[in-house]
Parts: sequence; structure tokens; C-alpha cells
Amino acid sequence: MQKNYKPKEIIIAGTKFDIVYRTMKDFGELDFDGRKIYISNKIKEEVLLDTIIHEVAHVMLSFSGLGYILEDIHSELEEALVRAFDNIAIPSVKEQIKLFYNV
Repeated sequence: MQKNYKPKEIIIAGTKFDIVYRTMKDFGELDFDGRKIYISNKIKEEVLLDTIIHEVAHVMLSFSGLGYILEDIHSELEEALVRAFDNIAIPSVKEQIKLFYNV
């Protein structure tokens, strides 16, 4: 585990998003139009990684246009979908990466 993990930017679908650390109530927040991901400056290590992955899922939905459709159906539907991704898919992916790299 990287103790000093604190990226300042991330490239998603060929687009750079700045990662801005600040005091905030939530763990993370996406400003898609501003190409910024805001992250609570209180979190670190694996919680930070999981939060960045969570925000990347929001970016994916925004780029695809699905975020707008989901918002029109119900205001919390996108968040529910991203949390399902967080809690079902990502743990399995992380485990497979550890096995692949013998970490």
C-alpha cells in the first residue's frame, strides 16, 4: 500500500481532471464541466483510492451521457449505481489486481 498516494491529476478517457484536496463534508465531488475532482483532505490511503475510483465512475457516466439520463429519472439513481459499482465490482477488481501482481 502506498503511504504517500495523493495524485494531483488523473487522465480519464483522454481528458485530464485536476484533483483538488479541500475541507468538505463528503469524501469526494465531481465538477465535470470544470474538469475537477474535489477530495476531502481528511481521507488517505485506501479510502482515498476508493474515493477517486468512485469519482471516476461518475466521470464515466457523464462522458457517456448516462449521468444525464439517470438524473432525469431520479436524482439519486446515478449515486446508487456508482455505489453498486463501488461495493460489488471494484473489490473484485482490486483483488484480481493483487493476485495478478502478487501483491
